[in-house]
Amino acid sequence: MEKMKKKKKSVANEVHLASMENTNTLDSVENSFINLRSGKRVLKRKKNEDVWLMEKKKSVANESVSTVYIPHDIHFSILSKLPLKSFKRFESVRKSWSLLYENSLFMNMFHNSLLSNSYYEGASLLLRVFVFDLRRYVLYSLSGENFENKVKLDAPDSFLNHIRLRIFGFGSINGTFCLHHYDNKGQISLWNPTTQSIKLLPPSEVESVGSSIPDFAQGFVTLSVMSCIHGFSYDHVINDYKVIRYVRIIVLASFEYPGDVEDVMDLLADISLAPWEIYSSKSNSWRELDVDMPYSLDCNAGTQVYMDGVCHWLCEKHEENPIGPCLVSFYLSNEVFVTTPIPSDVDDCFDVKENWINLAVLNVSIALMSYHEGTTTFHISILGEFGIKESWTKIFIVGPLSGVERPIGVGTKGEIFFLRKDEELVWLDLSTQRIAGLGYKGVGHTSRIIIYKDNILPIGGTSK
Repeated sequence: MEKMKKKKKSVANEVHLASMENTNTLDSVENSFINLRSGKRVLKRKKNEDVWLMEKKKSVANESVSTVYIPHDIHFSILSKLPLKSFKRFESVRKSWSLLYENSLFMNMFHNSLLSNSYYEGASLLLRVFVFDLRRYVLYSLSGENFENKVKLDAPDSFLNHIRLRIFGFGSINGTFCLHHYDNKGQISLWNPTTQSIKLLPPSEVESVGSSIPDFAQGFVTLSVMSCIHGFSYDHVINDYKVIRYVRIIVLASFEYPGDVEDVMDLLADISLAPWEIYSSKSNSWRELDVDMPYSLDCNAGTQVYMDGVCHWLCEKHEENPIGPCLVSFYLSNEVFVTTPIPSDVDDCFDVKENWINLAVLNVSIALMSYHEGTTTFHISILGEFGIKESWTKIFIVGPLSGVERPIGVGTKGEIFFLRKDEELVWLDLSTQRIAGLGYKGVGHTSRIIIYKDNILPIGGTSK
C-alpha cells in the first residue's frame, strides 16, 4: 500500500513537472500522451525521459528564485496602451524604454492604440485667451476637477502673435491642430503641440490664378482667392491628414476698366477652377473634389466637427443652397456626402451670424447646440441617423442663463464653456447644471476651449 502511494506521488510529480515545460519540449517527446479517465491524469513516458525529468526536478528544487522572461512584444503591447503622460514616467525604469520612440514596431503599436481608444479617453483641455497687455495669445493646459490647475504652454510665435490666426474646429485631430491664417493669403498649417512641429501646406493651382489676368486687363482687374475650411481629418489606414476647403474667386475691376468683368472670367475658362479642394499630407498636394455639396458662407469656429472618418459642417440657407439649413456629412473613404436638415425648432431662426449654433461630439454622437438671442436658453439635440431630419433627439434644455454671450467650447465630460457679457469665462456641468468661473477674462471670438490629445507621431513635411 505504501509503495502504491509513493508511485502515485511520483506520477503526480512527473505530471506537474511536465506541465512546467514549454510546448516544444512536450512535442519532442515521442509516444507521450495524457489520458483523462474519471478526472484522473496519467502520464506515460519512456525510461530515459523519466531520468531526464528527475534531474529536471532536482534543478528546479535547487533554484531559490525563478526569473520570468517577458518577450519584447509583450513589453511593447503593454507600454503602447498607456497614456502618453504615464508612459513618459516609465522611461526612467529602463534605458531601452526611453528609446522606444525610435522603434518602428513600437511606434506602430502605439499608433494603433492611440486611434483605437475613444475620442475623449486620455484627452485634455487647452484654453486660448488673448492678453491685451501683451498683445498676443496665451495658451494654457487645464486640469483638475474644477479646472483649477493651469499650466502655460509654449507655442510658435506665428500662432501667438497674430489675432487673425484661427484654430479650425473645437478640437485636435490625432493630436494635431489645423491653423488658418486669415491675413496672410489664407496660409494653412498643421501644428503638433507635443512635438512643436509645424507643417506649412503648399498653395494649390487655384491660388495662382491671379497671374492669369490678361494683358489688356492688367492694372484694372484684380483677382483674389478666398477659401473657407470645412473639414480637417486623419485617415489612420494610410496615415494621411486631410483638409477640405471651399474656394471662391473674387474679381475686382476699377471704374477705369473699359471692358466687362465677365470677359475676364471667360478668358479664365481654360483654368480648372473647381470650388472644392482636398489636401493630402501623404502627397503634400491639393486636388479637386468632384462634388457639388452645400457650403457655408460663414465658417465660424465650432460649426464643424470630425468623427469616425466623416467630416461634418453646418450650412445655412442661401441662393446656392436651396436645401435649406442642414448638416453636411462628408465621408472620406468614398468622398460622398449626405445632408441632414436641422431640427424644425432651430430651422425657424437659423443664422450662424446672428444666433449661436454649434456642433460637438457628445458620447460618440453628433450634437447640435443652439442658442437663440433673447431666450438665454440652450437646446442640445443628438443626431440618430444621417440624412433623416426626424432622427434628431433633444436631450438637454439648459437655462435660462443670464448674462451669457456665447459658448467658447466643450469639454471631455459634458462641460460647456461660455463667455459672459462681463467678459468672464465660465463653465457649465451638464450633469449638475452647475456654473463656475475659470478665473480668466476673454473678448469676443478670441477665447477658445479646445479638446486635445497628446501625440508623438510626426506630421511629416516641412517643419519650422
